[in-house]
Amino acid sequence: MHATASPQGVSPTDASPAVIAAALRRAEQARRAGRWEEAAAAYRAAWESTGDPRWAGELGLTELSLRRHRDAAEHLRRALDAGDALAPGVAARFQQGLQRAAQEVAAVAIVVGKPEAEVFMDGRRVGQGLATYVVYVEPGSHEARATLHGHEDGVGRFVAQRGDTPAIGLALKEKPPAPAAPPRAAATAPGPAALRPGAKEKAIGPAIRVGGLALASAGVVVGAGFALAWTVKDGEAEALRDEVIGASGPRACNPHKAVPGAQCPQLRDAVEARDALGLVAIASFVASGVIGATALSSFWWAPAPEQGGVRAVPRVTAHGGGVRIEGAW
Repeated sequence: MHATASPQGVSPTDASPAVIAAALRRAEQARRAGRWEEAAAAYRAAWESTGDPRWAGELGLTELSLRRHRDAAEHLRRALDAGDALAPGVAARFQQGLQRAAQEVAAVAIVVGKPEAEVFMDGRRVGQGLATYVVYVEPGSHEARATLHGHEDGVGRFVAQRGDTPAIGLALKEKPPAPAAPPRAAATAPGPAALRPGAKEKAIGPAIRVGGLALASAGVVVGAGFALAWTVKDGEAEALRDEVIGASGPRACNPHKAVPGAQCPQLRDAVEARDALGLVAIASFVASGVIGATALSSFWWAPAPEQGGVRAVPRVTAHGGGVRIEGAW
């Protein structure tokens, strides 16, 4: 689930329809003239005044032109979270913009062991009350942190690369109670528990559970992104097919035809790209289910957690994928 906080600033009741309409006129005029900073400011004012996801998306596209890729990805994702509130053509345009922005940043899935914890990325508040967040970061070193009263902070440090989709698991350990004053008593020999070898060993359970659920969540995020991309590419392929058939007839791209139509190679490439995106989306969803089931089953066969911290980095391309899991146990 993506963290979708409401826009900060003016509430919808604070701006009259005339003020909002004027802001949108300024935004459109500035956009057509290539005055991107002015357009971004006007779209932001319209979005903060109305909460309308269309203006969040237009703001994101404007930020994309300004090469503010992280901000563009955040605002385009918020717009697309509105789902059916957007017209199909508008949603497709925003999805294409998000794909362009996502190539320049990393989409980070943060999975929190305790949803009531407050979550931060590089000191910037992300949210509170959810088990999973998706945020975008620029390439480089970053720190995710979860805080909760009475618990030690859960911290995940990582280095992001362009197009990376790391999953960060944040486990919060309860702080031990303050030690009570020891009673006066004769010294006794250490009991069996104190002599038991390996009593302080770390358990593998937290790595499996937090890392597995983080990876499953990231797989769903990646799969959803490829599924949306497949929808856009399928529409493009169908539109191109209709155009070819309308111009040259239904047998225009028949492989046995002596001279195929000029647009046939373009149509073939569009169909192949669509099919590749569909296969990757399906593979991501299936892998997420298997990994999530394994993580949940570890409650029965893995040791009880003492400490946990793991980073899972899925890698997905049009030809396959893999994952790297890092941690200590």
